[in-house]
Amino acid sequence: MKSDNQEKTLRFLVVDYTVIVKDTGKVLDTTNAEIAKQHGVYEEGKIYKPILIVPGEGVHTKGFEEALEKAIEGEEKEIEVPPEKAYGERDPNKVKILSLREFRKRGIDVRPGEIVEINGVPAIIRNVTGGRVVVDFNHPLAGKTLIYKYKVIKELTDNIEKIKYLANRRLRAVDPSEVNVNIEEGKVTIELPEKVLLNENLQYVKKLLANEIAKYIDNINEVVFMDRFKIQKSSTTQ
Repeated sequence: MKSDNQEKTLRFLVVDYTVIVKDTGKVLDTTNAEIAKQHGVYEEGKIYKPILIVPGEGVHTKGFEEALEKAIEGEEKEIEVPPEKAYGERDPNKVKILSLREFRKRGIDVRPGEIVEINGVPAIIRNVTGGRVVVDFNHPLAGKTLIYKYKVIKELTDNIEKIKYLANRRLRAVDPSEVNVNIEEGKVTIELPEKVLLNENLQYVKKLLANEIAKYIDNINEVVFMDRFKIQKSSTTQ
């Protein structure tokens, strides 16, 4: 059951998008393989295809999600998202000077541009000189205006289709068409394809998916996962 009535109005959108840093033209993220290859950011093994976005979740930048709340299915758009609606303005107080000796004690070989973790917080090494290290705790994209080029491929309204795409978002190698879903009397039954049944952390993924279904779909009391393994019988010759 949903605890927040506002969640009932959230949209389920399948979106194709590319994110670019305005002042450098660098592509940060894209769902398009050709664009990734053109800009030298293509990753082998990554699934490039439109992805489910639920505006208001807070998974993407505030500015992008606000734009998607008003987006029209099939329309292509380009927007600029300022720092205050992306990763925030740069804060000079988050730039610290630390002793190089402390890094060496921890066995950390610091170099400008590297990302290190200090007391559980990620930071960028800006400069190393005279036994001192300039460390920047700002987000790497703080102060940056981002350009989003996107198209809403389709809006999902059917609960079964929503669940299939929620599964696809958690398991990108699984196409929504490969997920069998049944909803009956508050019970959701899901059958994932056999190819992912032995995946590491699958039980954790199932738990996350069940939580999302309970959060976004009305009147769901139970989520059941059914595993099916096909038996291949070898033929014997006389």
